[in-house]
Amino acid sequence: MNQGTPMRKRGYSLHNVILIAFLACMGILLLFVLFTLVPRVNQLLEQNAVERTRETVLQSTSTLDVYVNSMISVMNFVSQPLTRGDAASEDTLRLERLNLMQQSRTDIVTLAFFNGDGSLRYGTGGKLRTEPEEIRKRQWFQNALSWQGTSISFSRPHVQELFSDQRSYVITLARGLEYEENGERTLGVLLMDVNYSTLSDMMNGISLGSSGYVYLLDEQDRLLVHPRLDLINQGLAEESIAAVHEKIVGVTRDRQNGRDRILMISTVGQTRWRLVGVAYADELLALQDAFIRILTVVFSCAGLLSLAAATLMAFWVTRPITHLEHKMQKVQTGDLNVTITEKGFREIRSVSAAFNHMLAQIRSLMDKVVEEQETKRLHELNALQAQINPHFLYNTLDSIVWMEERGRSREAITMVLALAKLFRISISKGRRFITVEEELEHVRNYLIIQKMRFKEKFTYEITRQPEALCEHTVKLIIQPLVENCINHAIDEASGEELHIVIDVSVTEAELIFTVTDDGIGISEERLPSILTTSVGESGIGLKNVNERIQLTYGPQYGLSIQSVEDEGTTITVRIPRGWEESK
Repeated sequence: MNQGTPMRKRGYSLHNVILIAFLACMGILLLFVLFTLVPRVNQLLEQNAVERTRETVLQSTSTLDVYVNSMISVMNFVSQPLTRGDAASEDTLRLERLNLMQQSRTDIVTLAFFNGDGSLRYGTGGKLRTEPEEIRKRQWFQNALSWQGTSISFSRPHVQELFSDQRSYVITLARGLEYEENGERTLGVLLMDVNYSTLSDMMNGISLGSSGYVYLLDEQDRLLVHPRLDLINQGLAEESIAAVHEKIVGVTRDRQNGRDRILMISTVGQTRWRLVGVAYADELLALQDAFIRILTVVFSCAGLLSLAAATLMAFWVTRPITHLEHKMQKVQTGDLNVTITEKGFREIRSVSAAFNHMLAQIRSLMDKVVEEQETKRLHELNALQAQINPHFLYNTLDSIVWMEERGRSREAITMVLALAKLFRISISKGRRFITVEEELEHVRNYLIIQKMRFKEKFTYEITRQPEALCEHTVKLIIQPLVENCINHAIDEASGEELHIVIDVSVTEAELIFTVTDDGIGISEERLPSILTTSVGESGIGLKNVNERIQLTYGPQYGLSIQSVEDEGTTITVRIPRGWEESK
């Protein structure tokens, strides 16, 4: 794994997987509720609404039954047989009963008894203004005679015009009743007119929602009571009764004026009337709509809460894993001083502990590697430093012997002293770093020896900034450069004197050595390979010096060479300031 290389993302994020899985489970649950329970609840709400409306219709039917039975009871009371006597006394007693009933019931408009020929025998309605022949043609009269008192005939609502000063809107009840005429029992008709408004008010008081209503049909599907009966009779409104045709009881549906209607039919006792309750589906199911709205809000809140819970759960589960991932990324960038906090689930803690153990082993191994590399580097430096050209030493000793043989003892002593100082600084008590002043002294002794060997073939000059003298440098880096100048420039100079300038300067961060000569220079073809050339005639060589500097200070430091053929060469050495033996 390369340092700085970002970790490759593979597969899916655990956070996203947990989030999606949790949301999927909640979604499946919500869909189950939506498609399984909600339709069932809607069905139950609809059934409950219809059942409540049906109960209202049945209760209304029961109330109407009571009312109809009360009217039948009046008819039965009036029709009860009297103690036998003459016809006049019987008529008087019955008339008293009729008057008593009419006075006790405000809904009774008229009570009257007709002979079988249609003539009025007695009644409470006043003077009859309709001929007997006309009365005999009336349906209620004919039904009463034909049923012979076994049943009561109920007419449709109509305006009663039989009696003077009376035009009430009534429903007529009629039944056959025996009476005595000329010593014989014969059949007449008892009539009772009931005020239509009483029945109408009773029906209109029944509410089935804001628009629902009830209406009453007779056995021939004719409207008896309806909230808009007057408008229907005038053709200004209509009532569709096709859906309830021949249906005695039950629940059915139809559609009128663009609205779905639920029709509940029940039968009113002895009358053969049918009470029809009309309820509009959109009103009955208003609770259903409210339920759907509430359910939508609940589902929305549940979805948001599920998302929040899933996010929180995913964060809680993946937080220790994310923490572990971040620490691993730091390790990947090269930071081995990382310690992972062992927290989270047992498995995550186990992984964290194993990773910490692995990092400890890696750090231990790295320390060992660093120590081994440092040892290897020191050995390499020592080996490079030990490569001082023995040829120089041999030549120097030969020169000393030659001088002694010719009686030049003073010059031999000077050379021996310079050689001794040279080696003393080279050894420098085993130190790798010496001051710049010591390095320059080492070079000066070397130049003294070479100056005596090569007579007057070169001159030299050493310049330095005073603040540079106390700086430290790895030892023996300038002498090889000067040796390179002397060996190569003098051999090729054809007797011309070589001039060498050694300069030491400092910047804020660096210590700079320059060695300049005015020799023949280096060809462009050879220049790029100078620092990679193996050690040759130039003693430890430029390659050796460059490697020692880079091994000590790092690859950003070392030698740089500028040369122009037939003009000279400048070698620059850059090393950091403030570098001491402890480093």
